[in-house]
Amino acid sequence: MRADSALPTECDVCIVGGGLAGLATAWRLAQARRRVVLLERRLPAGAASSANAGTLAIQNKRPPLLPFFRDALAEWARVARELDAEIGYGAPGGFHIARSDEDAARLRKNFESHGVFGLAGEWRDAAALRKEAPWLGDGIVAATYSPMDAHADPLRAGSAMAAAAQASGAAILTGTELNSASREGTVWRLETGAGALRAETVVMAAGPWTGRVAALFGAKLPVHPSLIMLSVTEPAPRFMDRIVTHVAGNLTVKQVRNGSSLIGGGWPGAGDFDTERLGIDPLMLHHNLRLAVAVVPGLARLRLARSWANFEAQTPDGLPVFGALPGHDKLFVVLPTAGGWTAAPLMGRLMASLIVAGKAAETLAPATPARFNPR
Repeated sequence: MRADSALPTECDVCIVGGGLAGLATAWRLAQARRRVVLLERRLPAGAASSANAGTLAIQNKRPPLLPFFRDALAEWARVARELDAEIGYGAPGGFHIARSDEDAARLRKNFESHGVFGLAGEWRDAAALRKEAPWLGDGIVAATYSPMDAHADPLRAGSAMAAAAQASGAAILTGTELNSASREGTVWRLETGAGALRAETVVMAAGPWTGRVAALFGAKLPVHPSLIMLSVTEPAPRFMDRIVTHVAGNLTVKQVRNGSSLIGGGWPGAGDFDTERLGIDPLMLHHNLRLAVAVVPGLARLRLARSWANFEAQTPDGLPVFGALPGHDKLFVVLPTAGGWTAAPLMGRLMASLIVAGKAAETLAPATPARFNPR
């Protein structure tokens, strides 16, 4: 990906934040022949968009947005075909597991709620799992299976989407921070570290920093950071052929094409958002790896190659934020939260559609910023 060095003096749409949602928005707007400038204070897809294990799952998503996430998985398949790059995309299907009777009851409830939307998949008892997936641990009492569960490589996907956005005509300014914003007639005047920019429309796509960006526009959004850890093992011969997620939401495991196994689950890391210090919490890492080995015993034979942490966004209700801010002319927000990696490409496409055609996304109606009354 090249770095655009000069800041244009004006554009149709300025996107603040170069995570996957911002990149997807820039790409789709540029394809629609809009003049797009994306401001990223560091590197594209270098923060929250790389702080995940690349899981693209449907079974661990909440009912209010299930139709959206169904479409989001289809968008990932489309993106993998469109991008002129290898992004590590694969759709092997996955197991959503329970390790206790209490978890199994929760899994059953989840299974039934997904069934309302035609997404229930298939139920597996312990005996069926032993035959179908002998690499799973003995402590698993039940699981559901969905052929829709997939994965992609966060680093490769982010770089490929940035390159696609630039190839379509978007300007991506790295190392460029937005310092202030004001109205100048019918446009926004944006003061950045690289100079001034006038934009008809602004899209806030700053992930965990979206609340801070909103404040520059005189808006309030209750967006807060969380700090999560991920781990990857050394490559090994393939022994795990499905993605695994836990009904309690504290584990994701998969083996990718190079043979490495990625382990996540949202366990908290150590660090400070104000100073952006990142670190590993040894106790939380121990619990994460211990659970992973209990679920997939074959992981115990592998050496841990790396563990890392990064920030991701949270909202009070756990839902993403998408749409125009009431009372703030031509100011939009696109913020994936839980399941944000899965959501980002489709949220970008839908945001472009909203700006270009004024077409609202019905599947994202619960994500409206109006629910926070950000006036």
